[in-house]
Amino acid sequence: MRRGKRAPHGGKSMRRRRGFRAILALFAAAVLTAAFPNGQPAAHRAEAAMLDMQDYNGDKVTVSKVPEGRAGQKITIRFTIHNTFEEDLKNVRITLVDEQEYQDIYDGIFREDDENDDDEDDDEESVRHVPDNYPFEADSDTYKAKSIGDVRAKGTKNVSVTYRLRRDLPQGYYPAFFYLESDGGRWQGGRGFGVNLWVKAAKAENESDEDEKNSRVDYDFTLGDGQMTPYAAYGQVMNYSVVLTNVGQKKICAARLDMQLDADSTKFPFDINEGNYRRNIGDLEPGQSTEVSYSMAVREDVKSGFFPIHYLLSYRKSEEDDYEEPVDLVCYVRVRGKDDEKEDGLDANAGEQERTKARIIVDAFSTEPADVYAGKPFTLHLRMKNASDKIPAANLMLTLESEEADNAPVFTADGGSNSAVINNLAPGASGEIAMRFIPDPTVPQKSYKFTVKEQYDSPEFKNATAEVTIAVPVRQESRFTLGTIDVMPDTIETGSETNVMFPVNNTGKVILYNVTARFEADSIDPAEAYVGNIKPGESGNVDTMLTGIAPTMDDGKIRMVISYEDEYGQVTETEKSMNLTVLEAQMPETDVDIPEEVPEETFGQKYGRKIALALAAAAAAVLFLRRRKKKRAERAKKEEMEDDIT
Repeated sequence: MRRGKRAPHGGKSMRRRRGFRAILALFAAAVLTAAFPNGQPAAHRAEAAMLDMQDYNGDKVTVSKVPEGRAGQKITIRFTIHNTFEEDLKNVRITLVDEQEYQDIYDGIFREDDENDDDEDDDEESVRHVPDNYPFEADSDTYKAKSIGDVRAKGTKNVSVTYRLRRDLPQGYYPAFFYLESDGGRWQGGRGFGVNLWVKAAKAENESDEDEKNSRVDYDFTLGDGQMTPYAAYGQVMNYSVVLTNVGQKKICAARLDMQLDADSTKFPFDINEGNYRRNIGDLEPGQSTEVSYSMAVREDVKSGFFPIHYLLSYRKSEEDDYEEPVDLVCYVRVRGKDDEKEDGLDANAGEQERTKARIIVDAFSTEPADVYAGKPFTLHLRMKNASDKIPAANLMLTLESEEADNAPVFTADGGSNSAVINNLAPGASGEIAMRFIPDPTVPQKSYKFTVKEQYDSPEFKNATAEVTIAVPVRQESRFTLGTIDVMPDTIETGSETNVMFPVNNTGKVILYNVTARFEADSIDPAEAYVGNIKPGESGNVDTMLTGIAPTMDDGKIRMVISYEDEYGQVTETEKSMNLTVLEAQMPETDVDIPEEVPEETFGQKYGRKIALALAAAAAAVLFLRRRKKKRAERAKKEEMEDDIT
């Protein structure tokens, strides 16, 4: 069946079509050749089912592998941008064309001239058999431009985007069109490109799980499967978890999930109390799921509705590989703002509240130190603001009540009261208070709520009351000990190896991520052993071989550096030591017979004994003469004394 002419699309679409116009013929050839040789799909020619833009003013976008997916499921499209120019491409953005633009571009490629419609018969190899179905399901985020940053001159950048395929797609190849633009460089005016997709039909009721497994891609993920949408009202703390599932066919290593923040309360409904919201996940086997927990305070000024929360998942294909390009995943939360109070019946006592009163909010808060650790005191600074534009507040008393854990408050006042007073707050004015607290040393690491109870006077309303909440993240210090270090043997020769084994015991309350042990000394070849993640109360084992390279010239101490990451990605290193002696390797004894030779006698060997005897005789003669001279002197002295007496 022939399609009729379609009404022209808007100006934006026309501008984008001009960006595609120079590549239409190239893409048509690629689609026809790769997707439908002789009118049949051909998987063995899938590697050609893509478009390289090297023929368009030097631009180039390449796809190393045709993306594959199943109708009704998500498909990830990966391609590489090659900047072949001498200038940088600034703030490059990629946008998926919408269904109307898709049809316009498709018609521009595949529509035959109307004047030939009546003269030509349908041909099995005609381009009209290329499916014109728009392949993607769409929501409010599908057509938003995705920023991929700068692409340096003569450089490349890997990009991946994920969309959900329509469930009613028949099996076959489908083109996907994208629009690239930048703030600087050759793409400032915009460029278009296309990629072929191989889509399998939706899973039939009688299709086996093995068939379903074979249809999955190597690396694919879902977030929030089978979960109820988290819900909380303004000023409350939303404690929730998202379920991350590895639905690909291969294991991923050292995965980490980064929540994407936004200062705009219309886009992000939570207070931002931490520098980042990274969660280290570790390894995930195919089909494995894990829960990632968050504790978020809903903003006071948030509007009611559903909010998409974006997360970037980073992972390694193996422990030795670099991190892959992050995958953008989305999970929704629902919040209720002040705009829903009357609809929800929260103003049932409105008759009592008809008198006007000031609105006191928490304008900002901070802790000193910035990171709060369980069991260690900190100072909480609160800046309270009178959000009313006309109504003043006086005698404002603020009482901070802590959330409880195991029927005990998480925060206790450190040697003082948990209440403070601000005398006056004019409309729009702010006042600050500071209180000192100590977190319970045994609580798990997460954010805990303070309820700020307000009591104040307004001109028409005495003793008005209100409550607001804030959430303070509490961290647990990581701790570990080393078990007995076994070095077998503890003395080796150069070129030989010894086996080192010992356990690393997690004695803290938080997971130690990516634990490694590094060995360094002048006498050994540097070595490193990867242990992995160690949960609280558990142990990880180090088992590695060390090779001696030089004799020990010191006390034989080998430097060991134990390193690990916390859930925020911060690395901690601790230095330990062990004993190992390295000796110089001994030359092996040989059984080779050495012929006996009588060396010539040297002068010393020939006359040395005679000279020694002569010297001994001379010494004896000197000693004899000295003794005889001494005896003569003693005899003469004795005779002289006898003469004097006579």
